[in-house]
Amino acid sequence: MKSVQFVSLVTIMAIALMACSPRSPAAGSPSGVIKSSTDNAVEISISGFAFKPSEITIKVGGTVTWTNQDSAGHDVKATDGSWGSDVFTKGQSFSMIFDQEGVYEYVCSLHSGMNGKIIVTK
Repeated sequence: MKSVQFVSLVTIMAIALMACSPRSPAAGSPSGVIKSSTDNAVEISISGFAFKPSEITIKVGGTVTWTNQDSAGHDVKATDGSWGSDVFTKGQSFSMIFDQEGVYEYVCSLHSGMNGKIIVTK
């Protein structure tokens, strides 16, 4: 019986660790991960069919979290197609860690005119 309890405990711990691990990024793109750290983290609100703020500057390794405040669904997609989210609805969020210096322009592919820019510095 104790071995069953041990296996159950190990399984629960493995699931908890997997939930905290980064998701695999698309090749050549910043790694996408939900992160709870407040170090170098920026929140972007999606409201009134706009990203607010629409342009930010963060340091390499910084996390950006977009939260949808609109009743309509939105997504966040790199203009070059290298990364992006699925559609998310009111109250839902999408986070990315930007681990390379550069300028990342993005849009909501569902609504023309919704665009933003992330500047990542050392």
